[in-house]
Amino acid sequence: MTRPALALLVLVLAVAGVGCPCSGVVNSSPELRWWLFSNFGASKICPEMLKRGVPLKMAQSGEASIGRFFPSQCHVTVDDAKKAIVMNAAGTGYVVMPFTRRVGFSVAMGVEYHPDFRLEDDATYVWGKFSHFTQQPDMRVLGVENPIVNLATQTPFGNVASVIGNGLVQSEIGKGFTVVRQEDGDDFALGHLEPPAKPKRQFKPGKGHVLLANDLTNVASQSREFLGPLFVEDDRVSLFFRASVTGPQLTYVVVERSVGEAWRRAYETAQPLAPPPGVVLGGGQLAQDTRLAIPVPKGVYYVVVENSAPAPILGVGDMASLLSYSIELGDR
Repeated sequence: MTRPALALLVLVLAVAGVGCPCSGVVNSSPELRWWLFSNFGASKICPEMLKRGVPLKMAQSGEASIGRFFPSQCHVTVDDAKKAIVMNAAGTGYVVMPFTRRVGFSVAMGVEYHPDFRLEDDATYVWGKFSHFTQQPDMRVLGVENPIVNLATQTPFGNVASVIGNGLVQSEIGKGFTVVRQEDGDDFALGHLEPPAKPKRQFKPGKGHVLLANDLTNVASQSREFLGPLFVEDDRVSLFFRASVTGPQLTYVVVERSVGEAWRRAYETAQPLAPPPGVVLGGGQLAQDTRLAIPVPKGVYYVVVENSAPAPILGVGDMASLLSYSIELGDR
């Protein structure tokens, strides 16, 4: 789907964790790299993919994401003869665009990739070269905030169906991807990055921290961003949330996964904005530069950000905020 175009897609690459110190031998042997990937990396694609939400971007909207995709189903098969993987995935998500406002959708697809990786001294690079769709994306609208909008409605970027179906799915996935695994977390980018190039980070992670999420996102008025799910596997750590906001002030809340996903499902079906359907673990305001340490017990969480500025009339004059953020795990 987009920039992290199914990012997770293959955040796979615990190939980095197979423990082989002989990078020169591995890097010089395509056959060995495929054997390592097919035996140790491919099985990790779906577990990693199902752990994360994927920021959605369009070339016409610049570098900032305009929505998210949340995979809920995934299956990977390995084709040794073609040295390829076929991933079948499905999930739901939302985008916020002028005129349509919020649009929730579901999508299912099958994609063939030709994977490869390279071991560097400071990182492992994993690449996925798009081959073709084994199942064309089946996109369905779950809800539209603007009641006069339908799939044929024209937006500045084209009609709604083509924007979501082509702009956010086909064209973005067709760029392939690069995952860079470092000691302090994984980074994803569309397209092919050769070492030593790395995907851009909004902020430098704190010492000893592990990066969980990092992006630049547009938060339209009367809209939310669901950042997560965020997996915390230790009772002695905190979520470190750093944010820089340009535009109207934003608010945030931290909720447990079940609360966040019930809340998100209502958001995707374009229901009116409502309070969280459960316990809030923390919250507050995000100003121009915010640094927070949020102690949480072991579990899975969402950080939900909201822009409560008034919605524009007839889609004109939106009071959107631009949010740069990173979420890290670190000792309390």
